[in-house]
Amino acid sequence: MTSQTLPIDEDDPRRAAILAAAVEVFARYGFKRTAMEDIARAAGVSRAALYLHYRNKQDIFRSLVQGYFELTEARMQAALVPGRDPEQALQGAFEAKLGPEMMPLIESPHGEELLDANFATAADLVEAAEARLAAKIADWLRAEAAAGRVSLAAFDGDAAALAEAMIAALHGLKHQVDSYAALKAAMVRLARLFARGVRA
Repeated sequence: MTSQTLPIDEDDPRRAAILAAAVEVFARYGFKRTAMEDIARAAGVSRAALYLHYRNKQDIFRSLVQGYFELTEARMQAALVPGRDPEQALQGAFEAKLGPEMMPLIESPHGEELLDANFATAADLVEAAEARLAAKIADWLRAEAAAGRVSLAAFDGDAAALAEAMIAALHGLKHQVDSYAALKAAMVRLARLFARGVRA
């Protein structure tokens, strides 16, 4: 997550400053070692002011996760264009899911801990959002199959199961690389693999 790409509410500059600071502090110290005081200091606000906006660091982290998935859903919708070449569409969808906001998670020495915190602190948000993302991919696959542009025959016609497998594969990629460049290269290969499987 990077503050430059998060959909931070600019109507509230103090909340925006807090969220932007939290991204940097979490990446620097990890979730467990980060204290509210660290975030307040980085945001240039008092601890009292910070607590007016967020109850605790879990609340801040959940806000970041929510913002990340809102951005991801919008980007994925834009990538899954009817009639687009399957490899390009899937690559765009995968890059929407694992966009540049993931760079600090992948490249931070605290990356694994932050990924774990993602599921421990915001498991309900992650589960619901990933189900919506899988549904978007499944809807695109069904529409493309109905138009004769892709085939789901190799997957027993089950667009939902295929979409869920794609999301699961993307999840696995995050744990297999140590740089964002390597993650992007892996996403390209994964998109190519799935696209070959659905070519009509």
